[in-house]
Order: sequence, then C-alpha cells, then structure tokens
Amino acid sequence: MHSNMRDFKAEYIYAEYPKWVTLTNGESIIVNNEDEEAAAIGVEDSSDERAALFVEAQALGLNPHHRVGAAKLAEMIKAAKVSE
Repeated sequence: MHSNMRDFKAEYIYAEYPKWVTLTNGESIIVNNEDEEAAAIGVEDSSDERAALFVEAQALGLNPHHRVGAAKLAEMIKAAKVSE
C-alpha cells in the first residue's frame, strides 16, 4: 500500500493562546496568555466587585444580563433603590 495524503487525519488540539486581539485604537496584536490579553484590551480586575454587585442586583429583584459590567450593575442598583 502507498500513502495517500488526501486521507491523512490528525487529532485537533485546541489552544486559545497565542491569539490576535484588537486594541481600543483599532490596532491588532498577538497575546500569549490571559494576563497579556487583559492588559492589552484594558480589562480591569474587578471580578470580585462585579460578582458582589451582581448578587446585590439579583437580591433587589433585578435580572441583569450575565455579561453586564460593574459600572452598569451599580447604575441598575442605584436606580432600583431610588425607585423603592
């Protein structure tokens, strides 16, 4: 038998990094890990604050989208407290 490269199969292994990310000014760069990506796109590490605000919003009966940021959650909570 001879080798037929059209039937060649290789196992696919997903790797998230390195990957291209787009900066706020429109430029694209390659990042090698999650920390570099967060620094490049300007994500603040406020996940604990956001999680606390999310729980508070739910306790007030609000149903925020799971990707809402901390600033928007704080606005929603403030508006809900004012309207009570």
